[in-house]
Parts: sequence; C-alpha cells; structure tokens
Amino acid sequence: MPIISLNTTQDFFGREKEIREIKEALNDPGFVVVTGKMGSGKTAILRRIHEENPNRTTFIDMRCTDVRKTHEGIPDFRRITVLARTVEWNVLLDGAPPEKSAFTDAWKMSQMHNMRCAVAVRYSEGLIRDIQEELPLMSVVEVPPLTERDTERYIRLKAPGFRAVRSGIEYIHEVTGGMPLFIDSFLNVLSDGVIYGPALLEENFNAKFQQIAFPWIAELNRLTRGEKDILSLLKEGPLGGDEIPASSRELEELELRGLIELHGDEWSLGSELLRRVIVELENQTGCI
Repeated sequence: MPIISLNTTQDFFGREKEIREIKEALNDPGFVVVTGKMGSGKTAILRRIHEENPNRTTFIDMRCTDVRKTHEGIPDFRRITVLARTVEWNVLLDGAPPEKSAFTDAWKMSQMHNMRCAVAVRYSEGLIRDIQEELPLMSVVEVPPLTERDTERYIRLKAPGFRAVRSGIEYIHEVTGGMPLFIDSFLNVLSDGVIYGPALLEENFNAKFQQIAFPWIAELNRLTRGEKDILSLLKEGPLGGDEIPASSRELEELELRGLIELHGDEWSLGSELLRRVIVELENQTGCI
C-alpha cells in the first residue's frame, strides 16, 4: 500500500516564515501577492491562514470562480462588505490567472469593500514586475522550495514509516526540486516496508513518473506543438532567445505558465522534474 494518501494527508510543514510575512503584509499594506513555482505550497499556506481564523477569512479558488461572482460555498460579497465595516476581513484568492487584470480587479475589490487581500499566482518575473508597476502599494511574498534538510523533515512528518538511506533522501529532493506537492506525489507511489536508495527510487520514478509529475503532464497536454518543441530544445540546457525558433509571445506564454525561466539572456526549463518528465515522455512515446 502507498506510504501516504494524497487524498487524506493534511499535514503542513516548514512555511512559518512565509505565513508570518503574509500576515504582516495583510496588516500593512493590506494587499499581498503570494508567488512561487508549481507545487511550492502556495495553496497550503493560504488554506492554513484561513483555518486559523475561518470566521474572518474567505478562501476562494480562482480556478473555479471569478472574484466578481459568487457560487455555492462562497459567501456573498455583499454580506462580506457589511461585515468588513465592523471587523477586519481577509480574502485569500488562490490560483490567480497570470494576467495583470486579475490583480487589478482584486485590488479594486479590496479597496472598495475595505478588505485585506492575498492573491496567489505561479511565479513569473515579468508578471510580478508588471503587477508591482501597476500596484506599487502592495507586497510580494515568494514561497521558495524546501531545502534538503527541510525536505527530510517534511518526509518524516508526512510519512513516518518511510525508510531510506541518506542518498535516497537526496535523490527525492533533487528530483522533486523540494516542492511539497511533488514530494507527496512521489511518496504516494512508494510501498511501505522497503528501505529506499537512489537505484530503487529511480526504478519507481521511471515506472510511475506520470503519477509523480501529474501537474506537469497536465500542463504539457495544453500546449501547442510549437510550444512543446521549445521545451524539447531546452531539456538539453539553457539557450539564448536567438537560438530558439520561436516568437517572443510563445516564450512569454511558456514563462507565464511557469514552464520556462529567463536568467540574463538565456531561457531554461523551470524545473528539473519537468526536464525529467520531458525526457521520459520522449523515451517512452517518442514525443512530448
């Protein structure tokens, strides 16, 4: 049986600093963008803040609704407006689309109704820069990957029965990039009662990489053929923009999705796990 179940495990770990920074930013200036790579724990952080004070906090998944609309399970903003006159109210918006207008709409909503607001979005240097230029009176909190030491502590908390040699822990940290979502996914395909080293973990990855990296697989399935070709080129290593047969718009779209990053004048894949997924897909199916 799996070491952990993704559907029932609710443990939270290692984000006390980011939670403190978000709470401070909610108090002043009152509007904060929470950003980080896919799987870094942005959703878990916002949910934890909501759980700590559910009577004065609303959590909204923007992948399921628009901030200007209501639906079943989401409080009516007219009621929130009345409450906000007498109590401090936090609105936590998760999964914001990578569009500047989504943040300006959230800003206007928070200002109009006197609410404090945190908006989570996947990291894009260009998007964050644009938002800061448009909304200078805001704060940005970036959620980094777990360090190798914290990855080990996280695994001990989430899967007390997991046993591995030192190099096995190092392997999981390297493959997952220290991202809690992917650590959970990796643990979910492993069996209890085994002592894991790099070789055995690699066998599990090769056999079940689509389960381990399902969010990346879903992202790849949404791409055009041209966008997939760009990723295939970048799996070999960073390239300058003039070395990639693509338009600036295509590169920008891939960056907004969190798939590639620009460092100086070179583009690279945004994740070692993404690189491994692309390699495995091409090895097993001949294409992405």
